[in-house]
Amino acid sequence: MNPSTFPETSSPQSCQSASGLSRHSACGVFQKLGFKIYATEGTAKFYEKAGVKCEVVNKIAEGRPNVLDIILNKQVNLIINTPWAKRDAIKDESAIRKAAIKYKVPYITTLAGAYNTVKGIAAARNGHGAVNSLQEYHASIEEI
Repeated sequence: MNPSTFPETSSPQSCQSASGLSRHSACGVFQKLGFKIYATEGTAKFYEKAGVKCEVVNKIAEGRPNVLDIILNKQVNLIINTPWAKRDAIKDESAIRKAAIKYKVPYITTLAGAYNTVKGIAAARNGHGAVNSLQEYHASIEEI
């Protein structure tokens, strides 16, 4: 599914969104939908504690194969990479974002985005993924 990079110092308690969805539960749903989860070492440990299996991939500076290699080799269909204000993380985020654009891989940078993406994919797989125009949505609104 991704190179998903969340802060390695994260704990389950610190990773709750306002909606109550945690980072590991979003990836768990992606995994249930058949996505393979790639994560850097610290992130993989975090997910595995929550029962989400991950394939560990190196950060860019840690050698090869690394996050960029799996993007370049077209091993991913979706990237979830949340921002983290650490100097090497910022460099990696830029390189990952550029690779995602170049290789046309969807790139998500927020937990809310990941949550809504997984909901949309699940809905589409269950036959509820029809696309409507704005006019069609507007016409379907019932007056109260």
